[in-house]
Amino acid sequence: MDREEVAALVLIDLSKAFDGIDDSILLGKLQTIGVSKSVLAWFKSYLSGRSQIVRIESTLSETCIITRGVPQGYILGPALFNKYINELSNVPKESSLESYVDDSKIYLAFLIQDIETAAFKLTQDTERITAWCCINSLLVNPNKTKLLLLGTSQMLKKLFGTDFHIPVLGEKIIPLQTVKDLGMTLD
Repeated sequence: MDREEVAALVLIDLSKAFDGIDDSILLGKLQTIGVSKSVLAWFKSYLSGRSQIVRIESTLSETCIITRGVPQGYILGPALFNKYINELSNVPKESSLESYVDDSKIYLAFLIQDIETAAFKLTQDTERITAWCCINSLLVNPNKTKLLLLGTSQMLKKLFGTDFHIPVLGEKIIPLQTVKDLGMTLD
């Protein structure tokens, strides 16, 4: 039996992740982890009463009240986002998930002969992740989600000709030669 192992890395893209945060869900998550009532009230005040205006040349739009998302460009934005997605790492059952703020990826090592089982496991985990994101008002972007197979060139050659892919929200995600993650190109 051939014991050669390869791995699949799925880089999950969340569309406008910081803007998708539901304030009431965030406040509920903060309460669940034991944030005191006075601090919770401060966060509620911090997140509410925000508005925006768009200006094109000298023309101003009407004021729009912002009811979702966390302010970006401040230290609290990533910290609140991390609390918001904290339990996402528990969602995959077959693969491992790692996140750095809004960049998440799942990883699964498998034997070459188990490629179909691996595709099934990754598909189930991406379905679990997209369902969790939907419940938590986040959206996985299948057009920017990437798949990379990792292994020696000899092992990867054995996978050529297979129809290895992961469906994500109706899109067929096929392996790429290179992907970019956190400013690094992986191949």
